[in-house]
Amino acid sequence: MTTDHPAVWLRRSGQVMVALAIAALFSAVVAMGATAQDPDVDQQLVQQGNTLYQENCARCHGGTGLGVVSDEAAAGPPLINVGAASVDFMVASGRMPAESQYDSLQRRDPAFDDTERAALVAYITQLPIPDTMTDEEIEAAGIPLEPGPGIPDIRGWEDSDLGLGRALFTTNCAACHGPTAAGIAVGRDDVSSNLEGVPPLQIAEAIRSGPGVMPVFGEEVMPQEELEAVVHWVVNLPERQSPGGLAVGRSGPVSEGMIAWVLGMGLLGVAVYLLGERIGTTDPRDDVEAGDGGEA
Repeated sequence: MTTDHPAVWLRRSGQVMVALAIAALFSAVVAMGATAQDPDVDQQLVQQGNTLYQENCARCHGGTGLGVVSDEAAAGPPLINVGAASVDFMVASGRMPAESQYDSLQRRDPAFDDTERAALVAYITQLPIPDTMTDEEIEAAGIPLEPGPGIPDIRGWEDSDLGLGRALFTTNCAACHGPTAAGIAVGRDDVSSNLEGVPPLQIAEAIRSGPGVMPVFGEEVMPQEELEAVVHWVVNLPERQSPGGLAVGRSGPVSEGMIAWVLGMGLLGVAVYLLGERIGTTDPRDDVEAGDGGEA
């Protein structure tokens, strides 16, 4: 019976130790990768969001956020990489969860409280693009390659320039939202509805995320100073005086013109009627004919 030389035993022990060290390093890297998605995210909040999502959102948007393509009412777009601003806006404004894919997405009372909404935002914003998807499949599914905008910080909006906000709103927003933000240009039941009473943060989130057919105004298009100015102008609109008299719901010249026509035509009709009453209702020709017949 032979025994290994001490040097051989040492070499084998060293190999085993090196292998164990490599395995431990690999395990640590994997563990770090699993938790390195965002160290600032509360994982308990994410888990709560997962539960809420599966109960309220997965039917339309899929269990992993890939969306549902179907002719049925449960169809919904993918939510991967839509961004925190979009999720928070849709949930906070009560537009989500929707009743069906044909829902007009009008503003309603929110279905979730602040904590639940934060949980949904935390969960949805960490949904990954599956590694098995090719670039063509990602593009076909309508999934952005980069995450959408985060929730904007607009704490300085009350100190922004109202004049700048008015100019920006007139140029970029009035065509769809109406000159007084009444929403009549598109429809009161659509995403671009009447903006009166909308919280400042939701206005900013809509500008950054572009819900529905609304274009996206990113930082490169509308810098932070301009964003806060637009928010200030919209929020300030209901408080502004109407130099022309009655505001008529601030719905613009169409309704004002209609009221003028109705009142004008109504008053003119009354005047014509009273004039007829004053002159009389009998035809003068009847009197003439009656007189001629008497003489004969």
